[in-house]
Amino acid sequence: MKKKWLVSAVMIGLLATSACSEKEQAQAPATEVKQVVMETVKQEQATFVSELTGTLQPLEEAVVSFEVGGRVVELNRNEGDSVKAGDVLARVNAQDYSLQVASSNAVVQQTAAALSKVNNGAREQEVTQARLAIEKATAAYRKVQDDFKRIEKLYEEKAISKSEYENAQNGLTMAEKDLQNAQQAFSLITQGARAEDKDLSRASYNQAVVAKEMAATTLAKAQLRAPISGTILAKLSSTGTLVSPGTPVYQVGNIDTLKVVLAVPDHEISAWKEGETVSLELYGQKRDAKVVKIFPATNQSTGTIGVEVQLPNPRHDWFAGQVVKATKTLKGQEGIYVPIESVLSREQSEAHVFVNAGGKAVKTAVTIGQLTTDRLEIKSGLKAGDELIVKGADRLFDGDPIEAAGGIKP
Repeated sequence: MKKKWLVSAVMIGLLATSACSEKEQAQAPATEVKQVVMETVKQEQATFVSELTGTLQPLEEAVVSFEVGGRVVELNRNEGDSVKAGDVLARVNAQDYSLQVASSNAVVQQTAAALSKVNNGAREQEVTQARLAIEKATAAYRKVQDDFKRIEKLYEEKAISKSEYENAQNGLTMAEKDLQNAQQAFSLITQGARAEDKDLSRASYNQAVVAKEMAATTLAKAQLRAPISGTILAKLSSTGTLVSPGTPVYQVGNIDTLKVVLAVPDHEISAWKEGETVSLELYGQKRDAKVVKIFPATNQSTGTIGVEVQLPNPRHDWFAGQVVKATKTLKGQEGIYVPIESVLSREQSEAHVFVNAGGKAVKTAVTIGQLTTDRLEIKSGLKAGDELIVKGADRLFDGDPIEAAGGIKP
């Protein structure tokens, strides 16, 4: 009787345990199917957005200064004024330079007259006077010669003394010299100056002309002219200031067009071409600029190559000295690139993603590569055609049931 009671008690316990187990199973919730966004993995070409900064500069710029010293007597331009190349911007006192010009003019006139006299020779009146002098000297010589012949005959006959004879002889010699002098004077007048005298006079004249031109050039430099067309960016002096050659007076720049030199990493330079367009941004405003020059050498200290871009600035509403950001999209190599948020952990040893395998999330280890604008290169672990979970992966565990919210992105 006691044995029978024990069997009955065991059976009642088993039935009770079975009932509790079924009750717990009935109360346990079903595993949650998580909503995710998926994307089909495919081969694509990477794109990079290169962002560089640079400072705006005038297309042309010049610091203008006098080439001569003096006291500034006129500064007729102010900041913001437009000027054209050759416009007078300022003047220094030019009185001393004007006197130098007047003095050099007088020297030119003097040397020109001397040269003209040498080249033209004697006047007609001077030639006539020289001819008459020869005739007079000739007549005197002939008379003295006749007298000497008579006295010489008398001396031979011992009719006169030796001293009288010598006096007559000396008179003949003097008359002969007078005739020779008259003939030489006539020859100089009729033949003109010697070649070396003409050369000397001509050289003096040329030297005077050069001095005159130098004085005139110096006088012109007392006016300060704009070397380029543009806008007055800075006024660096004032009226009454005593300036020396080279002292800055104005800064002039062409701001109708601005330029900026971008420091491009040398490994990206192959993507830049002269003539292409890049986007420049300044305080939210964007404008297109043109690449006009790629510098021929790498900066050894920065590892960059200068690229000059220019942009029109007709309203002068962008200013030299402002810092702009240049944006350019670059193309990389072809491969598998996925959204950054789909990769959990950036540590190479722990990087993984989740892929869809028959409605379940499968944790998959991946090897990551370079980062593009908003996508990450996957070197291994994924292949084209895989269904990658791109949103909601941070809530998943390996094997979780999943369901695509809104379908799978191609």
